[in-house]
Amino acid sequence: MNELQQITVGIGLHPRTGVPDAGSMRAARQAAWVASRVGAKVTLLHAAWAEDGTGPIDVAPGAEAELDELCMLMGADGARAGYEFVKGHPWHMLVRRALAGDADLIVAGKRSTTERTRRRVGSTAMRVMRKSPAPVWLVKPDHDLTHRHVLASTDLSAVSELAVESAAWIAGQSKGELHVLHAWNLTPEQQRDSSSMTESEYNALVEDARAHALSALEHSVSGLETDPELQLERGVAHLEIMKEVEEQHPDLLVMGSLSIGGRPGFHMGTVAERVLGQVDESILAFKPGDFVCPVALD
Repeated sequence: MNELQQITVGIGLHPRTGVPDAGSMRAARQAAWVASRVGAKVTLLHAAWAEDGTGPIDVAPGAEAELDELCMLMGADGARAGYEFVKGHPWHMLVRRALAGDADLIVAGKRSTTERTRRRVGSTAMRVMRKSPAPVWLVKPDHDLTHRHVLASTDLSAVSELAVESAAWIAGQSKGELHVLHAWNLTPEQQRDSSSMTESEYNALVEDARAHALSALEHSVSGLETDPELQLERGVAHLEIMKEVEEQHPDLLVMGSLSIGGRPGFHMGTVAERVLGQVDESILAFKPGDFVCPVALD
């Protein structure tokens, strides 16, 4: 996180008054929290586009005054902030900034309002999460931005290591708890071979697999500045993540989005797809280095 130089925040404005919605306000203040600690510049980006998707619209007369005031609030938080207006689908404009190298991190509200709905993540936010090559932080509209409890899930891949390191930084800056979850299970080969084992042989196989998973998890977090509480669970990854989220109610869930790298059109792995749309909490997700964005710059 210390390497961040430019943070872009997706801002939704009321079409008549220009007032930022609740999700955008929280996202902006969360970006300011990060920027004030790493020295990054924040750009508030509003895409003037009709909510029904029919095309561009005029920016409300009061929008500039509203964003000037928001930038002042972010300045009081210790962040350098400015804003831009563009024409285009909001998710597309955000992804294009990441592609152009103008956004090392994208921050947006999970939803535009604080009201509880069945949709945990708005359609724009989910598209950005799926398609952006840059990390995406989706902020719960009514979160107080205090990260007392940060939960990071890992499959021990390179992108998960990046996610855990970032989670440790956030927890450290907040003086909060860091929990690192790894879900493990027997490999298909081990499961096949176990059919001919005795009960004691099977138990030994399971214990050996668990010990190997624990050793790998401990090694993966050995260099963190914040001491984590390790959670090693046997089971299906997305089910174990959801169980821990429901039991712990973390302020933030951090994960590698487990994309299938190197192949255009594959935006997020099945674990991320099954988790991200179901949790109420704020989410920070990372893509692997060989992620191929489906959006092309003109």
